[in-house]
This record gives sequence, structure tokens and C-alpha cells, in this order.
Amino acid sequence: MPTWKTYDKGDALPDDYKALLLNLMSFQADSEYAGGQRVMENMRFAPRPEEAYRLSKKVMEEMGHGYYVWNLMQDLGVDVDARIQELVTNPDNPDPAKVNVINGFRKENWSTWFEDWYDVGLFSTVVTPAAVAFLGQYRECSYLPWARVNTRIHKEEHGHLAFGVWATKRNIAFGGEAAREICQSKVEKFLRVGLGFYGRPSRGGQRSAMFDKYYEYGIKTRTPEELQAEYLDLLEDRLKEVGLALPRDVEPDYDMRVGYEAGDAPVAPTFAVSTAS
Repeated sequence: MPTWKTYDKGDALPDDYKALLLNLMSFQADSEYAGGQRVMENMRFAPRPEEAYRLSKKVMEEMGHGYYVWNLMQDLGVDVDARIQELVTNPDNPDPAKVNVINGFRKENWSTWFEDWYDVGLFSTVVTPAAVAFLGQYRECSYLPWARVNTRIHKEEHGHLAFGVWATKRNIAFGGEAAREICQSKVEKFLRVGLGFYGRPSRGGQRSAMFDKYYEYGIKTRTPEELQAEYLDLLEDRLKEVGLALPRDVEPDYDMRVGYEAGDAPVAPTFAVSTAS
């Protein structure tokens, strides 16, 4: 692994580095909170009190992830109060000029994936392993405050994966072979999202023009190919645990940008600097 120059709280950051860092941090913070809003909507599918309780814990932790990263952005002069106000006042369609919410956590996309509690369990079983792999790289990033925060977030994402495995096992335990078949039939749609989580390949015709810049500064620390291998290993183990098979030859859905991929050019809005003392 390359050795990158690191920065800690209070260090002067090069302008290009800071812009790239805030671009990804804003995608993470804004989208974690928006993701919590979306997960909360899935409470309507909870079949039993224990399922509702455990899902509510996930909602709290997702919103907490946004809070942790917003605190770091505030230290860098960003007006994070304006960001939360946009999300709470326009939860269904927040203004992309004001917040960076990934496509997958926008309601018009999210709502197409969920029709029952099977989907809720499978999202955390099939997509969350990609979050575990993707966010795990930030524990080694060159901005040390973000690395420390993502160490905590990474542990909680493992908990969200465990929730998915638990929920899917319960679905099959209560519903038997018919439920297992339903779950198997739904794996592929979530696998497409998981495979697109970490962004386009670092090589070849679909290559993301932004990856090299993030990697050069140590903001991203692993290639999409490395993350894909980790994701698939983890996913296959968890699917075996619940009695499901990993579909083959599934095409990634990059359009959802669930992994805070900023596309081929920086898209972060102009960051309002707080004047509060």
C-alpha cells in the first residue's frame, strides 16, 4: 500500500485536497442521514415488535453517521446547519445544489426496491457488505479525523450486516421453503446495487476520471477491484449462512452511486462557511 502524507485536525490542507475531501465527506454525511430517513420509511413493513425495534436502532445509527462526519466538516468551516435543514424540510427531494445525496438514497429510487420485509432484510444482507468494504478503506485515509470516525462507522456497518442476516434468517424460519425461494428471487436486484457501490473500475473504458485524484491524495485507499473482491467474499459467506446462493454474471448498477462516488467530476455544491464563533 502506498504511503500518503497525512493531516490531522487543525493542519493546513492544500486547496485541491480539501475540495476533494469535502466532496466525499459531504456525500457520506448527507447520504448517511438521508439513508436513515429512507430506512425509517421501511418501518411500515415490520412484521413483529422485535423487527421494528432492531430497525429503529439502524435508523439511529445511520443518522448518527451523518452527525459524526458533519462535525468534521464543521471543523473545516462548512455550514452544516444549512445541510440538515435542507434534509429535514425536503426529505423526499432535497435540492442537489444544497446537499450531496447519492442517487440510491433518493426516495424515487429507494422506493422501487422495497415492497415487503423480505426486501428490508435482503438489503442489509446483500448491499451492506459493500458498505463494510467501501467504508473500511476510509479507516486508512490520509485525513486522520475522518479515518478515526470511520473506524467507528465501520463497526456499526458490521452490525447492520448482522441485522440483515438475522432478519433474513427469521423470514425463512417463519416462512419455510417458500420464503427461502422468495428471498433467493430478490437477491439479484440488490446485488446489482452492491456491485456498483464502490464506483466504476479503476482501469478500462468505464474508468472513473476522479479515482486517480482521490487515490493520489490517500482519500480513497483501495481500488474498486480490491473492494469488489472483498465484497464478494463477504457476501458469499453471508448468503451461505442464510441458505441462499450468490447469482453469477450480474451487471453492476453504477447509476445509484451508493458508495459516495462523485462521478467523473466534482459535484459538491459551494460550501457555505459558517460565521459562528
